[in-house]
Amino acid sequence: MGKHTYPIKLYFKYRLNLVMFILAFLINLSNWIWVVLKIRPQKDLIFLHYNILFGVDYIGEWWRVYFVAMTGLVIFIINFLLGWLLFNKDKFVSILMNIVNIVAQIFLLIATAILVFLNV
Repeated sequence: MGKHTYPIKLYFKYRLNLVMFILAFLINLSNWIWVVLKIRPQKDLIFLHYNILFGVDYIGEWWRVYFVAMTGLVIFIINFLLGWLLFNKDKFVSILMNIVNIVAQIFLLIATAILVFLNV
């Protein structure tokens, strides 16, 4: 990292950053745990997408359910890194990135809940 990068220890000393990081991490972790515990390897196709208008409109292999949790992990990492790198320049944008991270994880957890309830 460059000489203008905010030290990670100081970034987490700002209590709000630490709380939002832990909250987003725990939501993403619960998303992974829920998928791993509820969706088992199987030969049958499972429901992968539900639409209010048409019901289930996409089915596929069981392992594709993990894309929701993987998307959450990618969003978590990108938002954390952007929030950390921008903290020195604009604290508001950094906090906004952390808030977006939590909101995205919540929506992905809801999507996982729907997928699990459709397939269990």
